[in-house]
Amino acid sequence: MSQTRQREAILEVLRESGRPLTRAEILRKGRELVDRLGSATVDRAIREMTSKFYIIGVEFPGQPRRYELPAECEHPHFICRECELVYDLPVRMQLPKIKAPEGFDIRGGEVIYSGICSSCR
Repeated sequence: MSQTRQREAILEVLRESGRPLTRAEILRKGRELVDRLGSATVDRAIREMTSKFYIIGVEFPGQPRRYELPAECEHPHFICRECELVYDLPVRMQLPKIKAPEGFDIRGGEVIYSGICSSCR
């Protein structure tokens, strides 16, 4: 995968944010770095970069899909109940090993905390 100015902008936005971002947040912040960053370009870059594990997609119930840089270890997330922003929590963790019901294929797990962030408090 070639490294374009647009892909570099997306990676920079994710590095600077320090938290998982929605596609819309990536597009808005990316346009601050690359004026003509297009919606279709962001969609294509996100699709390609997630398939190559340059970025990770994370999903939370009732929330739009978000994207973040791969972390060194599993970590929980915090969702603000007011502004609905999602934050990484700096806690190293190990998901417990579980036995899936017959016929199920577990692809991952997530620990989510919720409350009010410092900006909304």
